[in-house]
Amino acid sequence: MKQPSISSDLDQNASSASYASVDSLRTLRNYTGFNKVALLVEDIPGFSQMAAGIKNPLPNYGFEVVYYETFPPGTTDFTSYFAAIENSGAQILHPLVVSPSCYPLVKEYYDRQSPFVMWGFIGPLAQVIEFWELTDGKCESVSFVGYPIIAGYSLTSKTLQTREAYLLRWGEIPDATAVTFYDVVRFILTDAIKRARTTETEAVIKALETTNIETSTARHFVFTSSHDGYVGLEGMGVPSADYLVVCLFQWQANSTQVPVYPKQIMGEAGGTYKYPLWEGPWSK
Repeated sequence: MKQPSISSDLDQNASSASYASVDSLRTLRNYTGFNKVALLVEDIPGFSQMAAGIKNPLPNYGFEVVYYETFPPGTTDFTSYFAAIENSGAQILHPLVVSPSCYPLVKEYYDRQSPFVMWGFIGPLAQVIEFWELTDGKCESVSFVGYPIIAGYSLTSKTLQTREAYLLRWGEIPDATAVTFYDVVRFILTDAIKRARTTETEAVIKALETTNIETSTARHFVFTSSHDGYVGLEGMGVPSADYLVVCLFQWQANSTQVPVYPKQIMGEAGGTYKYPLWEGPWSK
């Protein structure tokens, strides 16, 4: 496969999270027909910029942003937020939350049986297997940005090998940080040294710049010209499964994480998007 040559790859990767969020919402609309979005954003550095990158383009794609609000880290009571979102007529809640506030957020959503679907960035805590128990299973139907290796999805031929090796050595499922460093040592750096035929620094750097190798997290791991990991975007916000890919998983029955975005990966996994068990716009 040819090395990507995109002059704006630095800007592209910097905005990839927002691009992927917008594209994921377009995919969700294909599943549901829903286009009224509420954005609930934790007030932490970086999230306001990411939220703006989601909110601003949505109307261009036929979405209506009916609610936007921030909340302070450490929030444990979301009653007023949920009441306002329900009154707004939102069909989709797209949260951006990174702190333990995600636990009460998810629990209250379930307890209220709010009439919208939850689909967004709820991490990294929502990705771990223990999230099911820590929310008493109330995370069922919630969709979140996740990692194939944590969910046990075989994105590449290396993903499950790495997962099983880590489980055997440490007795737990690796998180994204562990997998990233493993891939660097096991695949990326090893490949560069082999191709450079030396450990001399400049030669290895040159080899790294032309890296194109399968890892635990990408079918083709490639560096951008700014030395970031390349997130494939075929046009505006369409991630390619060949490179680093933004995935969404949905908690479904029996504490399973099912890939629901990109649609290609959901199809490969034989997955299906599921609605909450209570009544909502999906009942009509």
